[in-house]
Amino acid sequence: MTPPPHQREIRSARFPHGLPDRCDDTVLEAFDGAWLLLERTGSGYRILGVAEDYRSARAWLTAAGDTTGP
Repeated sequence: MTPPPHQREIRSARFPHGLPDRCDDTVLEAFDGAWLLLERTGSGYRILGVAEDYRSARAWLTAAGDTTGP
């Protein structure tokens, strides 16, 4: 079940915490273009899924009501 819109967030799977000081190219290539679908909780975040591109992630983020992933 998808959380209500005010609890949804998307982040680049390649750089979920912003640009890194150093990186592992293997990890970067694996997540190239992917986006994490996150739910904000009282204690942090929960990963609900991964979208293959920004368009799919944005559609999930802005979808109304109960929907499944992208």
